[in-house]
Amino acid sequence: MTDKVIQNGTHIARYDAIEKPDHAYEAQVFVRLTREPDIAETYIPAGIYPTEEEALAGARERAKRALKEHEF
Repeated sequence: MTDKVIQNGTHIARYDAIEKPDHAYEAQVFVRLTREPDIAETYIPAGIYPTEEEALAGARERAKRALKEHEF
């Protein structure tokens, strides 16, 4: 999963795409301080997409925005 992680200074954003029962994909982003455990992550929904590739791209863009705008 290291390719689905973006780090910016002291913050980290992890993102993924999860297939839903209707075969659409939910883009998910989780952000936290690097020194905090995974359990301290803040969940940011990033939309529903028709394909996994689009969901991952949407999640990555949302993760970048969360880090840039300090959304924690």
